[in-house]
Amino acid sequence: MPSNTFDQLVGLFSKSDEPVDLATERANAAAVGALYQAVPGVADEPMAELRAGSYLMTPEEPREDLVIVLVHGGGFRSGNAAVVRPLAASLAADTRARVILPEYRLAPENPCPAALTDCLEAFDHAATLAPNVVVIGESAGANLAAAVLLQRREQALAGVLLCGVFDLREERFHSGSWVEHAATEYLLKAHLGPQMRIDYLGTRPADDPLVSPVLADLRGLPPLLIQVSSAERLLDDSLHLTTAAARAGVHVELDVWPHMFHCWQIVAGFLPEGTEAANRVAAFVNRVAEGRVVDGAALSTGPSIPRPIRKDHP
Repeated sequence: MPSNTFDQLVGLFSKSDEPVDLATERANAAAVGALYQAVPGVADEPMAELRAGSYLMTPEEPREDLVIVLVHGGGFRSGNAAVVRPLAASLAADTRARVILPEYRLAPENPCPAALTDCLEAFDHAATLAPNVVVIGESAGANLAAAVLLQRREQALAGVLLCGVFDLREERFHSGSWVEHAATEYLLKAHLGPQMRIDYLGTRPADDPLVSPVLADLRGLPPLLIQVSSAERLLDDSLHLTTAAARAGVHVELDVWPHMFHCWQIVAGFLPEGTEAANRVAAFVNRVAEGRVVDGAALSTGPSIPRPIRKDHP
């Protein structure tokens, strides 16, 4: 059963299905970002090398071999990097890696590919700071993270995709879990899917693999962790992407949680389930960084298996 903290949080969520105007959406996101309280041992500071609003989270004695890029969500239109600082702080502390939180241009003023271009610039900057880069994204940010992985598949060490939207075709928002999970979805209202689709796509076709990664050629992607709630509208996106990745020969791990609201991981440090989910993400990142994930190559460590001794028959 969910924790008491979970029950208290969902009690604060709006029960109304009425659309909220974009200015209010963005103001609400800014208010959430402002609630962040610094985590001891993790410094957060603006990152001048990237767009205004970007952050760099740095743990004490950071490792030099690994940097994480964490892409925020918000339906491509209302999120901000400050909102994911609790999750970033948890990851920085548990992996000892610096975590970059890129801000990107929002739709509808800046439709695709503006946000992706900004995220690719963040990845390329991260690659100048360490030889290994892990890309993580939540919600719409998971879509952008997947697109970055597709564009930088030979450079990225791993990817983590949290509660992502991976199919922006119109029919996606009229069938499957988007419709069937209306009664168990706490945050995503029915109108939000079609709205973000229109705002983000602009003139880009919805079957472009960079906006609908479930349609992409996933061969050659680095190891993936995909985490999602079985109660949310976007469950099918994660299930379909996991299947596509597995069929493409990608090392992929799927972590499905019951009951949780969309992107519960971003309140790590407050919500016990969010903290545990973040711990699992950090454990995956550490395993990959230590060479303990099979990605088509031999494990970098571990006991050798002796060859069987052949006995000659008389």
